[in-house]
Amino acid sequence: MSNPKAKPSGTLSDRMQGEASWLLSHAQALSDYGRDDDAALEYARAANCAEQAACLLDADGEVLEAAIQRVSAASCCERVGQFTRAVTLYRAALSVELRDKYRADVEQLLRRCLARAKKELSRAARRDARERPSTVP
Repeated sequence: MSNPKAKPSGTLSDRMQGEASWLLSHAQALSDYGRDDDAALEYARAANCAEQAACLLDADGEVLEAAIQRVSAASCCERVGQFTRAVTLYRAALSVELRDKYRADVEQLLRRCLARAKKELSRAARRDARERPSTVP
């Protein structure tokens, strides 16, 4: 029996995009099955992979595709509560020329994420202030 010829692996950025897509789909499936802790790990892995793919795409001059990968990474970061990282990724995606509709959508995502980041950071600051011992005698 002969082996089918292997499909060419494509560029590294293609493989990274494929991996990010697979991780995202896997995370969504895990979430659908109520395996939220496992899903969070996969969303975090998908974010890292998409961010790396974006870097490779930038290096290849594919700035629009890189921006799309950054938006995907930011969305994954939001899902796992990494709001400040998501803000940075959304801003990076907006730093290139985007179609008007897509830019408006990303700007809306950024506004929502900024609000969530501010709320989370305020909550963390209050928690830290309560937990910090007083230095006054």
